[in-house]
Amino acid sequence: MTTLEVTGGEAVIATLAAHGIDLIFGIPGGHSLPIYDALAQQNRVRHVLGRHEQGVGFMADGYARASGRIGVATVTSGPAVVNLGAALGGATTDTSPMLVVASTVPSDLIGKQRGPIHDAGETIEVMRPLCRHVARCNSVAEIPTVISDLIYKLRSGRPGGVYCEIPTDILSARDVVKLSAPRSPQRPSPDSQQVDAAVRLLAGAQRPILWAGAGATVSDAQDEIETLAGQLGAIVVTSALGRGILPADHPNVMSMDGGLFTEVNALIAEADVVLAVGTMFKHEDTAAWTTTLGSQLIHIDIDPEEIGRSYTTEVGIIGDAKTALAAILVQMPERLPASQDWVVRGKEAEAQRLDRRRRQRPDDMRALDILRNALPRQGILTCDRCSLGYWAWRCMPAYAPRTFQYPLGYGALGGALPQAIGAKLAHPDTPVVCVIGDGGFQYTATELIVAVQEQIPFTIVLCNNESYGAIAAKQDRDYGRRFGDALVNPDFQAFAAAYGVPAVKADSLDQFEDHLNRAVQSERLSLIELTLDISDP
Repeated sequence: MTTLEVTGGEAVIATLAAHGIDLIFGIPGGHSLPIYDALAQQNRVRHVLGRHEQGVGFMADGYARASGRIGVATVTSGPAVVNLGAALGGATTDTSPMLVVASTVPSDLIGKQRGPIHDAGETIEVMRPLCRHVARCNSVAEIPTVISDLIYKLRSGRPGGVYCEIPTDILSARDVVKLSAPRSPQRPSPDSQQVDAAVRLLAGAQRPILWAGAGATVSDAQDEIETLAGQLGAIVVTSALGRGILPADHPNVMSMDGGLFTEVNALIAEADVVLAVGTMFKHEDTAAWTTTLGSQLIHIDIDPEEIGRSYTTEVGIIGDAKTALAAILVQMPERLPASQDWVVRGKEAEAQRLDRRRRQRPDDMRALDILRNALPRQGILTCDRCSLGYWAWRCMPAYAPRTFQYPLGYGALGGALPQAIGAKLAHPDTPVVCVIGDGGFQYTATELIVAVQEQIPFTIVLCNNESYGAIAAKQDRDYGRRFGDALVNPDFQAFAAAYGVPAVKADSLDQFEDHLNRAVQSERLSLIELTLDISDP
């Protein structure tokens, strides 16, 4: 334990550094300047300056999704906090470890509604439904304890957004604090009786399926999933955010389209046992819950509230994915794998759904092939909710964990650009491509200068169809008319030039392929404006 006499702001940075956090995204404000003064006096925590708090939050989220480490953001009081709510909500629904440390109004004015600058009443209550955990520090001495506890919870339980607010007078005040060594994460172990029950079902399974979600990735459970799949002869399917836990071309992997009921979903219904690991069974992973999960479901999740929330379970195991799977492997009796025909049928179902897509939309699928082929297997793709992003969510293979980012749960627009910045900072030597629509780009386009300032190289594919394309498509389908979807856009080539970013326009698939390959290989910050009207899948 280390004892220090410091300001509240210095206590924040010292605590983060003590927990191995070496990067923080932020924008200063009058109330949070003590944190910035502390940053100025040290070199253990690097600061990346954003342009809008929403972008700052998405940078931290993208860093966390790509690395598995905690993404940290700091902002000032009131509107700054609310501005990053979209990123916090996305981190929570998509199981991404993100910590926000923010200032709030002076202690004696909290909740008084007397109108001090940045007063939003009880800002902590605004954040509560968006976060996994929230806390307020009421003294300088509390700061290390409170922040350490939030970090411990992120590393021990189900990750998500967590929020810590500190009154500005506490950040400025000076006191003696005690810094303790970080506590080792304690991820829950499974109940042995439930493990035994799961083993009994799996031991006799002849049509087994392993369904891996984001929790399997968080737990680094890929080795256990591959070993168990081999022993059982199981088909492995993943949620969108679990994609890449095993490579898409692994012989046991069957990719699915979470938004549409296909041949793959029909085959899942034939399973005699489905073992689901670390998944919420989201709307956009289950074709709106029309997927039947075999005749018997085993569900492993670190969050007890997820067991039975969307599907009735035969066996529910509360625990860390890796630990629970290891326990199952220890208890699993020797058995012959299921018939090879079962896995072959999985690959056939996958091929049928993808072949049908290629027949229906050959150009759209070729655009996706171009995108996939330009990225190396370990390359990272950050996708916004845009037409090409929707195609990537439904049909694009991934070959490594944490290489596919998509706003699946909360579903905010504009995240892909700042998330690419965070992802590239997490993996400086890995190519990163951002796919974003013309509408979503204009939510966070100003964060482009952050990449310029910090010299962060990645490729932006800006899909310009001069509309909110998915909205237009839904209006056509459901109402037979359009309203409020058309966009008058700036000259994106001139916009990129104003930021000093090389940009080109691709008006055909051949041009797109050429420009994208050159951009990824150049390892420079660049923008490709794709003018093809990709359909809504």
